Amino acid sequence: MNCELKVSFYLKRERKEEQMNVEDNSAYPIVGKIIIGRSIAQFSSKLKIEEYLWNVKSGRAIGKSRKATEFNREINRHC
Repeated sequence: MNCELKVSFYLKRERKEEQMNVEDNSAYPIVGKIIIGRSIAQFSSKLKIEEYLWNVKSGRAIGKSRKATEFNREINRHC
């Protein structure tokens, strides 16, 4: 039996109505998703990051700043 395993992280953005009251640089929670075959499970990483630091395609923080590298290190701990 061949099962595919994928682990990804994404920002959990609020709805547009709720977002109107939020500043542009507010931090959003990071949600993890594990896919094994056809089963999907989501979990909270208990981490938050500003939207401008987040790379959607890679599921990691952008840049080599201290904040970005520490954040990526924490994400790697969750994998």
